[in-house]
Amino acid sequence: MAIEHVAALDALAKEQHGLVTTAQATGLLGASRKSRWVTERRLVSVQPSVFRLAGSPETWHQAVHAASLAADAVVSHRSAAELWGLITPAGYVDVSITPDRRPRLRPPAIAHRIKDLGPDLAVAREAMAITDPVRTIVDLGLVLPEWSVSAALGRGVSTRLLTIKQAKDLRVVLGRRGRTGTGIAGEVIERRLLTGGGDESELEARLHRLVTRYDLPRPALQFEVWHAGRFVARIDAAYPRIRLAIEVDGFEHHSSPEAFQRDRTRQNRLIALGWTVLRFTWADVVQHPAMVARMIREAIARHEAA
Repeated sequence: MAIEHVAALDALAKEQHGLVTTAQATGLLGASRKSRWVTERRLVSVQPSVFRLAGSPETWHQAVHAASLAADAVVSHRSAAELWGLITPAGYVDVSITPDRRPRLRPPAIAHRIKDLGPDLAVAREAMAITDPVRTIVDLGLVLPEWSVSAALGRGVSTRLLTIKQAKDLRVVLGRRGRTGTGIAGEVIERRLLTGGGDESELEARLHRLVTRYDLPRPALQFEVWHAGRFVARIDAAYPRIRLAIEVDGFEHHSSPEAFQRDRTRQNRLIALGWTVLRFTWADVVQHPAMVARMIREAIARHEAA
């Protein structure tokens, strides 16, 4: 056997967390030598048709990769969430396969049969095919309680792995296909929309409906404030003539200490330039529009009187 074949096997194993498949080992070593390596425990079986190269450390990444290789599967659910940093590491080994497959994975590996599994759902991470962050959040509704899914969604948004709108859109698509497990994810996403906000286009639509419904003067949306030739802030809705700013706070925009500090500094600069700033939460706009409208109307009246 050529020394280069052994070197190639070592290199391949390093790329796969110390693993090789039966086909890979046979192709490089030959069938008889591969069998001898198994007998001599130079190749140690970890999953059907997947071996660990002797001397390679046994790790959680290796266990997940072994399951994905054995089942020709996509890493998903809790394992994907761990890899993305969405949940606290706990050693889950979850992969997804199509419903027609019946792999015999060894514990603790679990294969989830998913009807809508496709190549567009997977991205490369840690040398494995893994569901993207948005799909991972939705899948978590199948295997974790509501509070855990909510926490994972919060982490994903705060680290900019995904947006609330992306998660909502995917949940709607999957729900139309009759996929089970979207209930928990859907409830978590809808609640986050109420307490956390949506994207700018949705915010503008909500403010437009509120202004029209309660017959308020029409504000300038996404109004930019400049001073002495320098940009100061962009305001969600503004009445520039009386320097009244309306801000709607959403989770995505204020979900880190840095964002919180930046937001307060920005507000202080506006106040120093003579602006009055009214702050509302996304829940205020959606659930209590009459209160929001009354406070805006009263602020306008005070400025007009002054």
